[in-house]
Amino acid sequence: MDDDVHEQSPVAEVPPNIPLKRSTRDRHPSTRYFVDDYVLLTDGGEPESYEEVTGYENKMKWVDVMQDEMKSLHENHSFEPVKLPKGKRSLKNGWVYRVKQEKHTSQPRYKVRLVVKGFSQKKSIDFDEIFSPVIKMSSIRVVLGLTTSIDLEIE
Repeated sequence: MDDDVHEQSPVAEVPPNIPLKRSTRDRHPSTRYFVDDYVLLTDGGEPESYEEVTGYENKMKWVDVMQDEMKSLHENHSFEPVKLPKGKRSLKNGWVYRVKQEKHTSQPRYKVRLVVKGFSQKKSIDFDEIFSPVIKMSSIRVVLGLTTSIDLEIE
């Protein structure tokens, strides 16, 4: 006996195809920045890499500033050269170039920074733990309050 009863679930009515309402307003592009002006705003005329520096007309200015930065890093003992153990590689670094326009002179000032590409570090290979000794402002207030109430001096 194949008298299976099939119940039919209620079918939701499909709404008729209603066209989307489109705006009839005339669209005009922004006149605040023209495309050419926008390119001038975004391109500071600064090199992105050392390879670009070698192609610039004022290459010697950039090279002089880079040498000054290295000299400054050595004088401030920012780092010290060490021999790497066998099989280990150092983190890569790069230069960040900026042209600053001074207020009092018409000549731009060339600035350069040597930065380490820290995003390539791997935990327990390049570092073990991260700790930054930063004091909270509330802790400073407590210490200052205690020293004034006990009549102590802070050096």
